[in-house]
Amino acid sequence: MTKPSEQQPPAADLADGRSDGRSDDRVKMIATDIDGTMIRSDGSLSDRVKRAMHDAIDAGIHVVPATGRPVIVAEDVIEAAELPHYWVFANGAITRHLGRDELIRGFWIDRPLVGNLIELVRDRLPNSGIALEFETTVAFEPGFEHVVPVVPSVPPTDDVLDFIDRPEPEYARIQKVLVYDLSVDLDHLYTNVSAVVGANAVVSYSGLPFVELAAGQVTKATALDLLVADLGITAANVACFGDNHNDVPMLEWAGASYAMANGTDDAKAAATEVIGSNDNDAVADKINELLSDYLPAQGSGESSAAICLGGCEAWRAMSLGGEAHRRWPPPPGRC
Repeated sequence: MTKPSEQQPPAADLADGRSDGRSDDRVKMIATDIDGTMIRSDGSLSDRVKRAMHDAIDAGIHVVPATGRPVIVAEDVIEAAELPHYWVFANGAITRHLGRDELIRGFWIDRPLVGNLIELVRDRLPNSGIALEFETTVAFEPGFEHVVPVVPSVPPTDDVLDFIDRPEPEYARIQKVLVYDLSVDLDHLYTNVSAVVGANAVVSYSGLPFVELAAGQVTKATALDLLVADLGITAANVACFGDNHNDVPMLEWAGASYAMANGTDDAKAAATEVIGSNDNDAVADKINELLSDYLPAQGSGESSAAICLGGCEAWRAMSLGGEAHRRWPPPPGRC
């Protein structure tokens, strides 16, 4: 298990208090789901959400996308978001630092267990198909291309069990097993897979028509809890965003959590607040609200000036020691 060798500055400078004398209980990490949360229903990332996330980074906050997608089918969002630091993939099975191209940690399912789980699922659901997520690639049976938003570039295979003992390095470590069956609904699929898997794996889903099996006890919250320990912060200083069943553990874990209006009932129940929808850029609105905590205290000696760039988007320039620094856009209505 590899720990990061450097941190995303300057969040570490905020850990022990504020120079203006106020206690520092501000958010130091923002963790956000991707599908149904960060991006819109059409799969696009809006300029407003992207700008808000980068403004948070400028304010010294770690911004960590946490997705159920493996790296291989997240490349479109990685390119659009341009967030070069920590990402959590595969529902917590993988944490990477993209700027350093470094695997921070991974949780793998034992190969013999994968084979046993697949046989159990096939006995219970004979029409089901299986996909395997490895560290850098996937193997999938016919039909998988109909249930994922981004079709992998590799061709399908008749039986994924043929890949379990492949000697090539790219097949060495299995991070998730995906089960799909278009002859039944998602609730039926989840209930039956959970029944045969038991405590041997964590079963979840994220709104797409398949269920996911990860190593025991591994969720997005697992990965984030380890990451905040690496960075010297705590869950109390994390704000997270999510919309679906697989987000529930991190919504319950974070100090402040926000479920999308378009989210599932269990996600809404787990969150501390329900906000607007992904199609209305609610993540951007809430991030801008959180960034208002980074405004200087009255009488702190810091001077500021808001420069409006039009359309209710603004940049605040802080004059510190005569040098102006771009910091954040104030929340709507401040300029």
